[in-house]
Amino acid sequence: MNSLKYVLVFDIWYKFYAIAGLTGQFLLLYLINRKSPATMDHLKYFLYNTSFVQIALILAVFSIQHRVHANATSVAILSTAPCTWIGPTACFTMYHALCLDAACCISSTVLFRYLVVRLNEFTVRKIAIIISSAHAILFLVLLLPFFDTWNFEKLRDETYSEHPAYNLKYYEPLFGFANNQSFQFLAATALLALVVYGIPFASGVMTRQVLVTIRYHQNMSDKTKKQAMTLIYGLICQTFLPFVAYIPIFSSYLYSQITGEEMLLSGHLILVMASMPALVDPIISFYFIVPYRQAIIERFCTKRNILQIDMFTVSSTSAVKP
Repeated sequence: MNSLKYVLVFDIWYKFYAIAGLTGQFLLLYLINRKSPATMDHLKYFLYNTSFVQIALILAVFSIQHRVHANATSVAILSTAPCTWIGPTACFTMYHALCLDAACCISSTVLFRYLVVRLNEFTVRKIAIIISSAHAILFLVLLLPFFDTWNFEKLRDETYSEHPAYNLKYYEPLFGFANNQSFQFLAATALLALVVYGIPFASGVMTRQVLVTIRYHQNMSDKTKKQAMTLIYGLICQTFLPFVAYIPIFSSYLYSQITGEEMLLSGHLILVMASMPALVDPIISFYFIVPYRQAIIERFCTKRNILQIDMFTVSSTSAVKP
């Protein structure tokens, strides 16, 4: 079996991912800083938080570029990226930081924005409590595995023994989880499963409640309702994205853990799909946050195109108006 047949494709992908992802995030930061109206003063804190977390995720993804390789009693993390230059311990740490960042992306882009729309009054103190509390909870994902045993030699021996046909020297030194039955590993996997499956489901329920609240709100003007609904449509897209990106690949990962059967392509795709929100989220924000959309249109479109886009937007919003 050619265990390296996808390596070149994903090497190219990660370079594109880093360039496109950082470009999108820095453009979003510029828009948050320069094009946010006064009505977005509270929302800006959550947008900044999300963007900084996703920048960290992009840098972590490019630094590790790993594939997951399941054994009978261990899980190898195979990588040839820059983190390997400073040893397996650094790569192992980077892997956990990556898991934390991916979880933060979901909660930041969906749950935080829901709270901004749902709650009528916010203070800076409340915002700080919400953001720090979410990071504190997800910090458990990072901490738990560090109480486990880091036996990279045992992991290496088992990986070579179970897969003699694979070209594993390409990934030396190997690192990962030496015991996939330990409490720490199972607890970390359970927490990640809760984040992957629980937050998208809860977000779908919450966005539906907000849509109902806005439609029947008697103190909102039609213009305010329209802007609020546009933001909720963005929330729906961000809720749908984890279902597409996380759940199929994470389900495949759980299947490999339970059965011990490796899926070569899915081992690569776990990282690719888990990191996808950091690439796509700025595009969603550019479209569904109206001031940012207008700023981009004014910068890159001619006056004639702007008029056509405005007419299309008016007709579209009129069509969906309840």
